[in-house]
Amino acid sequence: MQRKPETLKFLDTIIEHPAFGEALDAIRRAHATSGYKPKGTIIYGDSGVGKTTLINEYLLEFPRVEEPGRTRIPVIQIEVDSAQNVKTITEEILNAMEVPFGPRTKQNDLFALMCRAFRDLGVELIFFDEFQEVLPQKTKDYPHIMRFIKRAMNETNVPWVLVGTDQTKTVQEFQDANQSIRRFCGAYRLKPFSIRTREGLDNFRTYLSLLIDELPFKCQTLKEETNLKRIYCATLGIPGFVSNLFEQLLELHEFDQPVTLEVMGEAHRRAFIGSGDTKAGAFMTQNPFALRASQIDAIAGSM
Repeated sequence: MQRKPETLKFLDTIIEHPAFGEALDAIRRAHATSGYKPKGTIIYGDSGVGKTTLINEYLLEFPRVEEPGRTRIPVIQIEVDSAQNVKTITEEILNAMEVPFGPRTKQNDLFALMCRAFRDLGVELIFFDEFQEVLPQKTKDYPHIMRFIKRAMNETNVPWVLVGTDQTKTVQEFQDANQSIRRFCGAYRLKPFSIRTREGLDNFRTYLSLLIDELPFKCQTLKEETNLKRIYCATLGIPGFVSNLFEQLLELHEFDQPVTLEVMGEAHRRAFIGSGDTKAGAFMTQNPFALRASQIDAIAGSM
């Protein structure tokens, strides 16, 4: 059984909230340095805040292009784990460009092949995703990896964007002897919304209003302040979890029926709780869509 077409369309919706826009601008500035003395950047944040969405949007903006006599790949992405070293990272890059190489090819030859492929394919920017997996806490190869990135940027003039969890920001604290980190301009955090202040609540209201307007049915009551707080309590303002909640709403809702608190409560159960034997996936032990307005105000005020 497949998801509804309306659900799939909604999941492709991207709302550029302020932190998302700031990170996107930082990537564009890094991209603009491609070709001469490139400068990369660092994007970090917890799971669900939009890092993957950010990368995917940029890849859509700069897709692979088939031109007469050549393929052009302006932006590539690699994802790593803690078992990676310089050689396997180089292989990941070559695989991302679909460049063949022998299983016993030496690192110097792989590096030369990578540099040549960057030129031939017109590579302008590279995303290094899950970068926290190669920090010193995870691998002793970190200094070698940073020197590799510096060398790659020097010889190809292609900037790198390091993307990962909050640990990734500590890359600025682990400067190796070659000061590789000077190749990067700033670290930008994607973070959940906060409703501790009126400004924060207004930002969350704007984000949710834009998201609600993308739904294929009317549910303006969800924009009411108490219901905004219910959604915040359900998701802690994390965009990925907001998306999960609305995905379940779309799947269970009959479009000609009103969106009630009961329907939202069931969407919450499906998204975060399941059978009810455990509430480990939920941020609250109670369903926020089953609580009174006064209870929601008290809970939201303590977050």
